[in-house]
Amino acid sequence: MVLSVVGATVLLLAVVALVLSQTVFRSVLEEDPPAYPTGPRTAEGQSEYVPDPEDPDLAPPPPIFTQAPTVDCHVPDHAEPAPSSNGTIRGGDLQYTIPNGWDFPWGSGSMPYMNEVQGQGRNVEGNWYSVVNLGRVVFPDSEGGYPGSERAAVAIFQCYATTAGVISHFGEHPEVTDYRTEAIEVDGYPAWIVQATYNFEDPDMLETSSASIVTSIVVEGPNGPSALASDVAADHPDHVQGLEEIIASLEVVE
Repeated sequence: MVLSVVGATVLLLAVVALVLSQTVFRSVLEEDPPAYPTGPRTAEGQSEYVPDPEDPDLAPPPPIFTQAPTVDCHVPDHAEPAPSSNGTIRGGDLQYTIPNGWDFPWGSGSMPYMNEVQGQGRNVEGNWYSVVNLGRVVFPDSEGGYPGSERAAVAIFQCYATTAGVISHFGEHPEVTDYRTEAIEVDGYPAWIVQATYNFEDPDMLETSSASIVTSIVVEGPNGPSALASDVAADHPDHVQGLEEIIASLEVVE
């Protein structure tokens, strides 16, 4: 009786092993197990991402925002600006209202393509200032004379951004962001603005600032073009607000 039971058990185990070897174990051990079908894949409802070449976060700045000016940066002979009225700064035929906190008289002196210059500043730290200058636009005959508001604004911008006083902090290869170049109106007159933020190549150059907003605006008034040229601490909100107030207050005077 005992032997018959043991024999039956062994036979049963052999059958179970045979079934498993033909099903579960076989699927694991086969070199090329059958593939399971997947659902169909289509591009329906999807769109390909195409980077915008004009996005400042993706594309490099246009060539006009260069550390090597494309012009000669001619500095005209000095000419005194007309007197400013109380609370204003005048250079050439442009005038702006001095914002609160801008208490440093920057004085007058010729700049590339500008004379009759007058400016006002606000201290950032040490000997570094936010400054906004105004002046009359002067292009020499040797360069073909006044080239129009757009090209004049580009030239003044490039020369300003590469003067010894600012490149000493910007560095030779600063990152340029938030750039714009477009036609605008100032006090009802046609004008052109070129503007960008220059991030210092060495961010530890100053303790409280590591970037400047550089701006040039050329306005074509009734007696010829005048311009604004400035750099303002980009990471000081009160300085940036002052720049915005200055641009908003610009007016043409004769």
